[in-house]
Amino acid sequence: MARKSTKENKNIYQRTREALDLTREEASDLLITMSPERIEKIESERSMPHPDDAVLGARSQLCRKKDAEQQPHRNR
Repeated sequence: MARKSTKENKNIYQRTREALDLTREEASDLLITMSPERIEKIESERSMPHPDDAVLGARSQLCRKKDAEQQPHRNR
């Protein structure tokens, strides 16, 4: 079971991941090319995300949203 962060000054990347209720491992599975360790480094600001990382994250979010919108139609 993943631990809950107690960090007070979370950056946008960690706040977004937690708002989606994802662990780093789950986020890594969605982002495919980014390891949980890389996500941790970005969230702790020991590494900055590359522009490609931001595009990949946005694309992943859009795909999740599209799937969620289509889900009710599949059950008809």
